[in-house]
Amino acid sequence: MQTPAQNQNKDFFSYEGGWPINKNKELIINSSNTNKLTCPNGLGCECKDNNDCINSSCIQHNLRKDYFCNLNVGDTFPHFVAIDQFGEKVDIYDFANDENKYIIIEMGTAWCSPCHMLSSWLSWDEDEIKKTPIWRNEYDFIYDLIKNDEIYFITILYEDEFRDTATYDTAYEWYNTYPDEKIPILIDENKLLHSIIRPTGIPAVSIISPNMKVEILETRGLNTAFDYLVEKFRDKSNNQGN
Repeated sequence: MQTPAQNQNKDFFSYEGGWPINKNKELIINSSNTNKLTCPNGLGCECKDNNDCINSSCIQHNLRKDYFCNLNVGDTFPHFVAIDQFGEKVDIYDFANDENKYIIIEMGTAWCSPCHMLSSWLSWDEDEIKKTPIWRNEYDFIYDLIKNDEIYFITILYEDEFRDTATYDTAYEWYNTYPDEKIPILIDENKLLHSIIRPTGIPAVSIISPNMKVEILETRGLNTAFDYLVEKFRDKSNNQGN
């Protein structure tokens, strides 16, 4: 069993998973409108009005009329650093790029059946997910976008198969089951992103722009994000359908 890497404070390093390195991520951190993740005022914190939130967005999230500081489309995605399937701390801002590559974020769990189906398709090109009502034939080309390094796809797990908070072992075991070298598997071990995105149905797939701005923020399902990709890459989608 691998253990988390202890030394990432060196001047130069590369991820074992081969993930990109962004030397300019401090620029994103310094210009972010969401660079506070602790309470009070941080994303995911309870609030009464917009003045209570770092990004001036206090939104009701449930029928109990609870209000929380809400991440919005156009906001900078939170500066999330998490352990991956190789035991290394991965900074999500390393995926920012000037190559026009969008970053797809999947929030999921190890107990989620559709999450397994999605990973099975991505890793083994199995078609179980294509037999479900959520699937559209136009989505098939997204597989090629990922495999051809035209977009990034990141799986973030926040619970294990027992519905306990995800740990390094959760990512390690997921990778053993779905060994896809293109896809980082990160663990939301403190449910930080879960408390911000607040998914209500998983997988919950969102899209981040190459400069780490939220393009699509989805709390439930993959259709909104995948439909966005179909429109964004319509020429490729049409060519595959011919």
